[in-house]
Amino acid sequence: MALLGSLIEAGSLAGLTYLVKDIIDRVFIEKDLEKLKFVLIVVISLALFKQIGFILKEYVYPYALFKVLKQLRQEIFLKLINGRYSDIQSRQFGDILSRSTNDLEAFRNSMILVGVDFITQLFTVVGMIGVLIYRDYQLFLIFLIATPIFALSFNYFGNKRKKYSQKVQESFAEYTQTVNQTLSGLETIKVFSKKVIESIFEKVNQNLFKNQRKNALYDVLYLSSLEIASYVGVAGIILYGGISIINGRITTGDLFSFLSALLILVNSLQILQRGAIQFKVLTPVVLRIKEILNISTEQEKGIEFKEFREKIEFKKVYLKIGQSNILNNINTVIKKGQKIGVVGHTGSGKSSFIKLIYGLYDNYEGYIYFDNIELRQINIRTLREKIGVLSQDVFIFNDTVRNNLLIAKPDATDEEINQALIKAKAEFILKLPNGLETILGERGSSLSGGERQRLALARVYLKDPQIVIIDEGTSALDPKTEEEVINLLYNHFKDRTLIIVAHRISTLKMCDRILIFENGKIIKDQTSREFFDEK
Repeated sequence: MALLGSLIEAGSLAGLTYLVKDIIDRVFIEKDLEKLKFVLIVVISLALFKQIGFILKEYVYPYALFKVLKQLRQEIFLKLINGRYSDIQSRQFGDILSRSTNDLEAFRNSMILVGVDFITQLFTVVGMIGVLIYRDYQLFLIFLIATPIFALSFNYFGNKRKKYSQKVQESFAEYTQTVNQTLSGLETIKVFSKKVIESIFEKVNQNLFKNQRKNALYDVLYLSSLEIASYVGVAGIILYGGISIINGRITTGDLFSFLSALLILVNSLQILQRGAIQFKVLTPVVLRIKEILNISTEQEKGIEFKEFREKIEFKKVYLKIGQSNILNNINTVIKKGQKIGVVGHTGSGKSSFIKLIYGLYDNYEGYIYFDNIELRQINIRTLREKIGVLSQDVFIFNDTVRNNLLIAKPDATDEEINQALIKAKAEFILKLPNGLETILGERGSSLSGGERQRLALARVYLKDPQIVIIDEGTSALDPKTEEEVINLLYNHFKDRTLIIVAHRISTLKMCDRILIFENGKIIKDQTSREFFDEK
């Protein structure tokens, strides 16, 4: 429909320029009243047709483009939540955010210029060239003399615009990353010196400004060079056309009709070539968006994991992230129903070991068996349905308490939610003015660290998993509350498998075994009694 609108608009415009000869020669010079009436009817009809084409083009094409953008946003979001964890973690979050926002906006702006407007101008150029050749091919040949200048300008400035368009997008990504980091670390920045951060931001901002300036400069120089070439061509046509009128070879109407079509042609060529340059500008933007869309997706296929029945077994497991060896030759067995404590210094590999259990990393070497089925052969979604995780970095999104809990069990009743909150020592939620409908703010900003962890613990109770993992998930609680919470966990999940990464060693007293990590290896595998006797 938009293409049809473009064709109607371009055809109407060509018709109007064609009529200029009759308006001047038959109406203004010959003073033909009947011809005047006829011409006015045709002009009004063409103008109406042009508006029909304009409306089709200007509404339908953006509508289609907005649908494309909606789909792209959806695909990027799904890619982020379904993508391989290791692939996403290897990227800067600010860069991902920039590609998901700034690059999509740049894509929209470029597509507006290279879309139906481009097609309209293409139709217009064809129509105007037809009028020009019909009116006087000799005058048209004079215009073609300026064509090489158009081509040289397009090639040189087009490449410059492509280069600096890419630099602008990269600078935007760097800017977004800097702002994102600043907001995340605002508390630290305020406590320490702000000069270093200000200096970093000033450098990033200056780089973005420089690339935007050069991008705009080459855009202006390109348009200026085209306009100069156009005026030179028009001047030559006016000179030759004026001589032709004096000699009687053409009429005044012929020249004015030709000039009308020529001016529209020049304007259309400028828009057309600017759109053609946008194709070059669009290329790096599309490539940046495609890099996000090409992130590997976690494969939710394989053997359905119906129930944890026997054991988790690690055999000669190695994990490398980037250039760093995180885990080295991990061999251990966790039997169903066991309570396993995990200790070690920061960077010893504890959290990576835990993340392997629920399949965040799948790029390990060796074997991880769940009931004699290798992890990579299991449908990861069905495995995670059996696992509950409480980590130190609690994720609370800016929505109601209810929705923050329903991610654990979407069909949970209010009674189930209330019981989960009570078990997690999070009864304070029920006393809030809006109760379960309370909006928690970004990252749970309305709650303290301990309250966020108790709310996250309520998710675990609500999910009621077969394997429970606590990765320093009670670190923000005071010792007394932590002891109560841990005891409740042991009692509630006494028949389940419980794996606890210790924040305080005292929380591991009820464990069956303690795994001690150092430099990515398990250096000791002891009973709880042996471990605490050494202490």
